[in-house]
Amino acid sequence: MKKYLLGVIALVTAITLNSFTLKTATTRGPVLNWIYMDYPNDANKDDPSHYQLYGTDGTATLPCPGGAHRCGVQAQDDGSGQPDLTIFYTPKTKN
Repeated sequence: MKKYLLGVIALVTAITLNSFTLKTATTRGPVLNWIYMDYPNDANKDDPSHYQLYGTDGTATLPCPGGAHRCGVQAQDDGSGQPDLTIFYTPKTKN
């Protein structure tokens, strides 16, 4: 029994610590159109707080014909009203 004591303590500790781990549920919304508020400055293009829904519900087409500077993205809503730039998204650009 003495040689199994450390193993039993490690098992009980692992179960105890695992029972207090919080699981966070991520609920993502649909893919919407987001306009980049700092156009033509590309310095904050990876910061979701610099984007706003385009139109009233984000389904309107972005007026970005192509070019060098980011003017918006088509990205999934991260569940908090901002685009999720950590997963695949489509950048939109214009000059």
